[in-house]
Amino acid sequence: MKTAILSDIHSNLEALERVCEHAAALGAQRYICLGDFVGYGADPVPTLTRIMALPGLIAVRGNHDTVLFRDSGLEVPADIRQASDWTRAQLPPAQLEFLAGLPLLHREAQATYVHASAHEPEQWDYLRMPDQIHACLAAAGTPIVFIGHVHMPCVFYETAAGTVRELLPSSGVPIPLSPRMRYVINVGSVGQPRDGNNATGFVFYDEDAATVTFHRLAYHYQASAAKIRAAGLSPFFADRLARGH
Repeated sequence: MKTAILSDIHSNLEALERVCEHAAALGAQRYICLGDFVGYGADPVPTLTRIMALPGLIAVRGNHDTVLFRDSGLEVPADIRQASDWTRAQLPPAQLEFLAGLPLLHREAQATYVHASAHEPEQWDYLRMPDQIHACLAAAGTPIVFIGHVHMPCVFYETAAGTVRELLPSSGVPIPLSPRMRYVINVGSVGQPRDGNNATGFVFYDEDAATVTFHRLAYHYQASAAKIRAAGLSPFFADRLARGH
């Protein structure tokens, strides 16, 4: 099975279209989306329309998707709340129902898919430290966990000795997955990268070959930024698209 794994799309239609075009060219048989479909960007409706039509779609919910619903109890900054309220007003009932019905976690035989962490996924932790990686893997019970949320692509791997190490991937270079190790793989962000590289990104997971390949792709971020400003959303959301952080 060849799977394109996307996360943190954030209503960025230009980035999403670029990723989907490339994933299809690679032969993706299904798409798994790790949440934060909305927030920040100005194209929530066409973004969700595109996502909901993806072949073999599996999706989980992110914190920005959850904030849409006022009973979530999540406290967020004023500019994010404004974007969330604006987004909710744009979405038709079918798309709101789609987001509200998404699970926090999806588990398969070899891999778990979640927005933030398999350990207490509703807490939306940012996974950076070894103890967080250990907790995530223990809760998942699978050798691989795919996450997003941090907007920075990286691979954490736990050696046979239990040591957690980090690998920063190179675009287009397959990373072999050893059966002797366990992995937490942050697929990065489609719609708002934060690693200093403004290129959109996703992960291509080839289960038969036991590899993951990170892809970074240039896209028309200027168009995405212009739409944010035209919608009256925070200009900060537009400015950071150019900077990639």
